[in-house]
Amino acid sequence: MANRISLKAEPRLGIGRLKSRQIRGTGKTPAVLYGVGAPQALQLSSKELVGALNATKAESVLVDLEIIGEKGAKKHLALLSEVQIHPLKDKVLHVDLHEIDPDKKVQAEVSVHEVGEPAGVRTGGGILDHLMRHLRVECLPYDLPSEITVDVSNMNIGDAIHVKEIQAPSGVIFVTAADLPVFMVHAPKTEEVVAPVAAAAATPEVITAKKTDAAAAPAAAGKAAPAKKA
Repeated sequence: MANRISLKAEPRLGIGRLKSRQIRGTGKTPAVLYGVGAPQALQLSSKELVGALNATKAESVLVDLEIIGEKGAKKHLALLSEVQIHPLKDKVLHVDLHEIDPDKKVQAEVSVHEVGEPAGVRTGGGILDHLMRHLRVECLPYDLPSEITVDVSNMNIGDAIHVKEIQAPSGVIFVTAADLPVFMVHAPKTEEVVAPVAAAAATPEVITAKKTDAAAAPAAAGKAAPAKKA
């Protein structure tokens, strides 16, 4: 099932880059809650947020969200839809949450991972090609899987596993096209062998002797012919 975390948020006054930068300076992370009514600008404790995210490696995360100061102490069920990370500082810059109804189906991207080593790789030197890293699923929020695992140990060279051949978790339907391949085992690559060039063709023409004969000819021509005896 999907990983589930609890977070507390406060209403955020003011929006924009400058205001967001000021909020981060106070140890808070800007966030927006979408889904029901108008979007709500919020701020979360950066320390609490990072701790919760580090505790889960899943990409589909359900959040039990409590907004401090809200009337009735209502709790919101939300799906963590986007986390913006600073490219250099590894710091959370902004979070988007999408409020959902626990009794209505949702669609989400779930990562897919292989289990085992294909027989074609193990004994035939083949190469496993992981063609799709995510599958789109539809299900009730509490049935949302944290990941999908596929046993690839029986795959031989030339075999493929398509979406329709993967067993979906209970209560889950794959939305991704059924005929798309997720895994495939390719034959090992072979290097092209270049045929050796014939020795005769590779041997350069020797002209030294010819040059020597040519050089000797003038010298021979310059010698006086012996006089004939009377």
